Amino acid sequence: MGNCGSEPKEKHLNQLNSKQKEFYIANEQIPTTTIIQVMKSFCKIIIGKNYGSGFFMKKSDSEKYLITNNHIISQDKINQDFEIEIHDHKKFKLNLNNRNIKYFPYPEDITIVEIKNNDTIYNDIEFLECDLDYKNEYKKYEYTPIFLIAFSNSSEPTLATGKIININGFEFEHNIATDKGSSGCPIILFDRNKDLFQVIGINKGVSFSNKLNTGTFIGEIFNKENNHLNKSFNNKISKNKNYIIAEIDIFSDDINKDIRIINSYEENQRKEKNNYVLEERFMNEDEIKKCEITINEKPIPFNYFYKFPQKGKYIIKYSFNNNLTNINHMLALCFSLKSIILSNFNAENVIDMSWMFSGCILLKNINLSNFSSRNVQNMRGLFDGCSSLTNINLSNFNTQNVTDMKGMFYGCSSITNLDLSNFNTQNVTNMSFMFFDCWSLKNVNLINFNTQKVIKMSHMFDGCLSLTNINLTNFNIQNVMDMSKMFNGCNSLKKESLITIEKRILDEFNKVNKY
Repeated sequence: MGNCGSEPKEKHLNQLNSKQKEFYIANEQIPTTTIIQVMKSFCKIIIGKNYGSGFFMKKSDSEKYLITNNHIISQDKINQDFEIEIHDHKKFKLNLNNRNIKYFPYPEDITIVEIKNNDTIYNDIEFLECDLDYKNEYKKYEYTPIFLIAFSNSSEPTLATGKIININGFEFEHNIATDKGSSGCPIILFDRNKDLFQVIGINKGVSFSNKLNTGTFIGEIFNKENNHLNKSFNNKISKNKNYIIAEIDIFSDDINKDIRIINSYEENQRKEKNNYVLEERFMNEDEIKKCEITINEKPIPFNYFYKFPQKGKYIIKYSFNNNLTNINHMLALCFSLKSIILSNFNAENVIDMSWMFSGCILLKNINLSNFSSRNVQNMRGLFDGCSSLTNINLSNFNTQNVTDMKGMFYGCSSITNLDLSNFNTQNVTNMSFMFFDCWSLKNVNLINFNTQKVIKMSHMFDGCLSLTNINLTNFNIQNVMDMSKMFNGCNSLKKESLITIEKRILDEFNKVNKY
């Protein structure tokens, strides 16, 4: 999740060189604080005219180590002079005599060098926490996205991304291209959706048979931020394992204001036929007793407003009962919400998720690929007003029971592509305003849309200024009663690019665009 403190992102960016900034921009899901932490654990090992890579880790404050390949530091090199260059180009000598050194020859190809407490290097180095618990259970990492830090042809360390391709016991192959000197650099897994940052192996070199780089698993090394987000939470809530983790940015203008963070519970009294009716949104009182919210690990009262003491980033962890059925407006109007993790959110029993993210204007990415939505019936306004949203992963979204998709992507003005080819819309009756004011939307895949039960399609693509073509050949509009202004403002969409077999659709297009 990155740094939970109040340091602005710009300060962290200033610690990166131009190539590292390019890497961050291309991989913004990896926080700058994580990149900097990995950089500060990384080093160049210089032996005469040759060099390789390594990194620092610790099991505890009294157990600290340097890890590299056995072919860089082997037993026959123990009497040679070693020079270590760290992230800020500071260099120091490392005398290997009288140190605890563990050698793991081929095929593991690992050397672990003890770092002593009297070594004068600690202020310049970040020690990644680890347990070095070797287990032959690494098949789970196959095809996992990874990144590494290594020296390229320049003197500055650079970062690159790829995937683990093949795994055989402790050995694996990956597809990240590396240069000379990259042996011994850390292989890092970062999955924001699982709140996970860990070093899982070290790079060895190129397998000339298939041109893939090779690596060795070394156990699992977890960073301290990941540990405090996942392990120090209240035990009672952790056993529940049903939670949302959210990162919000508080700006100076927000200080001393009541900021809406989670729309957990709200009671409204409305007058209806001379009787007052109590309305409940989201959760009833019994469910609230089984829930808990923490901000930077500190429990807070269960409500949806909070006064933040200073600007900066805050981590909210919100744990709740597994039996929720109604999460409508759950995160609505969370104007400060910047990122969210839903991988541990059990929504098996949810029926209504309407307006769930409505008004989250800072939210750029939402990954719902592991979100169970098979019982959901109402998705009205789900992403309404998410004007910064550029990426939505809906690859495994189950919409088989949904009846209402009105305004689902209303006002998602930054998104350019939507792949909804997996959507099952067999029960949907309302698609009006579904893509209203999606100004930047150029491509939307609706090839598998089943519209046989749809009654309302008014303003469905109204305001899609950038939409250039659309395939509606599977649209069945025999039951549609309202198609008014369905294509209003689709100024980039030409008649010949509107792929359809329904004359009524063409007539509606001609009515508002006059092509």
